[in-house]
Amino acid sequence: MVSGKTSKSKAITMGEPHSRSLMLHNVIKILDIVVVAGAITLIIVAVLAIHRDETIGEEETTQTITTSDSDTVESSETGTKLPEKIDFKPLVDEWVSNTGGNRSVLIYDLERDEMVASYNIGEDYNTASLYKLFVVYEGYRRAQNGEWDRADKAGSTGYTIAKCLDLAIRESNSVCAETLWGMIGHDTLDNIVEKDFGITNSDVSHLVSNPEDVMKMMRIFYEHSDITDKTLLAQMRDSFLNQPTTEYNWRQGLPSGFTHAMVYNKVGWDWNGSSWNIYHDAAIVEFPEFNRHFIVVVMTSQVPYQRITELGRKIEAEVDAAENR
Repeated sequence: MVSGKTSKSKAITMGEPHSRSLMLHNVIKILDIVVVAGAITLIIVAVLAIHRDETIGEEETTQTITTSDSDTVESSETGTKLPEKIDFKPLVDEWVSNTGGNRSVLIYDLERDEMVASYNIGEDYNTASLYKLFVVYEGYRRAQNGEWDRADKAGSTGYTIAKCLDLAIRESNSVCAETLWGMIGHDTLDNIVEKDFGITNSDVSHLVSNPEDVMKMMRIFYEHSDITDKTLLAQMRDSFLNQPTTEYNWRQGLPSGFTHAMVYNKVGWDWNGSSWNIYHDAAIVEFPEFNRHFIVVVMTSQVPYQRITELGRKIEAEVDAAENR
């Protein structure tokens, strides 16, 4: 462009006809415009190419959640590849077909966030001592938010509130559980279960629930989103995991079927002297070596606990086989 101006100046000085000089000047201006336009075009193309590359990169890193029927899924939030789905259905079907009485089973995969096996899970049962799950979690919430002072006495039990929360799970202490329940209020707890816990098909005041609602309650314990106090959480964890035999063996059902998994459970039962009118077991089952966690809920009537132990054995064997393939 500078050279164009120099040429034009020379032509005028040298006495070339004005029209010819003007024509040359116009040609040079047009060429200048073409050069500038070409440069702008190249810049635009380059910018678009960069944008295209960035967009492709974004598309490549975006994770997709597949349907729950898929064997493998990825989280859209973290990009973490979730473990493969374990098909527990044949195991559950076989166990049900070889077990008499009234029985319901639910297995929930916490990593995949889906139910992976179920049988008769909408059946209503008398909760027996499983009602304590609802009472105790609300008690922990009140100890967490300061509504209850955990060091205060729990009624006339002779224990502190903290100790009663522990014993209601660890030893299924009914005096503690009923005292805490009374402190909350039966109607109040029913409302909390429905509104705060999102559990709508249970009637805790009348000791009625089903496997799906019990699973939801166990999941609330597992996630404990509103319990953050480390002391409370450590106590909660330990009371579900370490239950010494007193006059009863609290871990004779599901937990005794596992050899290397950690089983955090709560039982509810009624023994009539010759058979189990009720035998329920609700557990969070952790396989530390595989980083797998499941909720298993079994609710039954007229089913011996040995059959529930056998179900635990089958579940552990299935997980081991799947993870070691």
